[in-house]
Amino acid sequence: GAGGQAAAASPTAALGASASADPHVPGWAPDLGYRVTYAPPAPGRVLRGFDPPGSAFGAGHRGVDLELAPGAPVRAAGSGRVTFAGPVAGMRWVSVAHVDGHLTTYGPLADLTVRAGDPVERGERLAVLAAGGHGYGGRDTGLHWGARDPTGAYVDPLGLLRADLRRPSLVGGGRWVGTAHMVTPYGPWEGGRVGGLFAAASPRADRSGFAVPPNPNHLILLGGLGSSSDTEVLDPAHLGYPPDSVTTFSYAGRADPPGASGDPHRDQLPYGPEHTWEGPQRAAALLADQLRAQAAREPGRAVDLIGHSMGGVAILWYLATHHDPYDLSLPPIGHVVTIGSPMRGSDLAVAGEVLGDDVLFGGLADGVQGSWSTGSPRLPLDAPAIGQLATGSRETAMLTEAWEAALRTGAAGPLATGTRVLTIAGSRDLVVTPHRAQQPGSDVALHGSSGRYERDGEVVVDHRVLPGGHRSVLETEAVRDVTWRFLAGEEVVDSPGRAGTVLGGELGDTVAVTSRLLHLWGLWRGPSRWSPPGPMTAPP
Repeated sequence: GAGGQAAAASPTAALGASASADPHVPGWAPDLGYRVTYAPPAPGRVLRGFDPPGSAFGAGHRGVDLELAPGAPVRAAGSGRVTFAGPVAGMRWVSVAHVDGHLTTYGPLADLTVRAGDPVERGERLAVLAAGGHGYGGRDTGLHWGARDPTGAYVDPLGLLRADLRRPSLVGGGRWVGTAHMVTPYGPWEGGRVGGLFAAASPRADRSGFAVPPNPNHLILLGGLGSSSDTEVLDPAHLGYPPDSVTTFSYAGRADPPGASGDPHRDQLPYGPEHTWEGPQRAAALLADQLRAQAAREPGRAVDLIGHSMGGVAILWYLATHHDPYDLSLPPIGHVVTIGSPMRGSDLAVAGEVLGDDVLFGGLADGVQGSWSTGSPRLPLDAPAIGQLATGSRETAMLTEAWEAALRTGAAGPLATGTRVLTIAGSRDLVVTPHRAQQPGSDVALHGSSGRYERDGEVVVDHRVLPGGHRSVLETEAVRDVTWRFLAGEEVVDSPGRAGTVLGGELGDTVAVTSRLLHLWGLWRGPSRWSPPGPMTAPP
């Protein structure tokens, strides 16, 4: 569940007799990070929408009225426990507390079938709609359905419906409420095509597709090798995050004191591409420092991590070697998403490492790389990160060993609080081919061949192949839709990308083998490192 906490067998089980009847107090069940799936309590259209009052006692409409005939059944919108069932101002009403912290109210009712303290499931009958109107002068008709959030504020109950989570409008107080559909959701992505051989195409995302974040966790974004402070992994606004719920990671270290709370860069010192050259292990230690700062700022709030390229490898190094779920100075890790990350090494890094040191081809490689440079410091082929990320490197083997140990330790290891991981590969990624972007592992019995790992029937690590290359996969609606659904605890459309995985694997292996063969040939043929000729100059 959200927040990385272990979920109870049934959501309503969390609302035991010892639970407070008031959901708007600290320590109540919503602090456990449960999600509730809601459905309309009545099938009719909206007769009167939500109209938040300007003050606590001001005029307004603290709910919605749904068309329903008197005597028709009224059902619980979500699972929870009845906190009130009785008369209010001559009419009978029912209130239900839900484990995500919301409180929903229904009325006016007749023939109640529940009483205070009863657990209810979504769709369970509460009563029937009473005859007569309600509201001022009885002018309103139908079922009045109200909702309050965990702070006690009235919100539009339509925003609780899964279908409407993406489309509320922002109305004061920093909350996404209302029914003006200001955000148009992304179109549904098909996922895998032709039996999972290929990944369906997806348009470029040039706008927000979600109006609310997928869960209450804080989000930290990590760029990859060669990134800088100006690099954007994903626009968090496209996923519905407000600025104060997001920070970005810095390969130069943490800023102390941090900047303004609404600045995603508040925790980071400015960094350039050269700060990324030391590799993912040092980045993992810096991430631990930033996470401690976040835990001190918001104790108990879980954190989700999204990393691109080497940033994803740094996250796994952190989980495998730094994270202790029982260390209160560190936040719980709810979800991890890695995109185009060389978990099993990069064959292109092998080419860079081998040819960069080659006596015959190294100078040529430097010359070609220089022609690609756009003015920023270019990545030297002998940078430590290149060797660490290369397929078959000592560091790749160490990460594999540490990660498999973390998976095997289960509840005693770094994933003890229910951390879930999704690895994403680009179907046309030639920098990190899809088979290299799966979780690190050599044990087929532990990982299988699909990059998935399950424990006690629950998927802990999963893998998807999405359309795009190493950078272009970040630009698609598909990566935003899949990421949001994964962070929300929803089912993610299947997309194994078998063709890209197989072809990418063959291509990557060919690049690595060819690079090593060229290196051996260069050692035999070249007595000294070759360098491209300089500009012609006139003789003195």
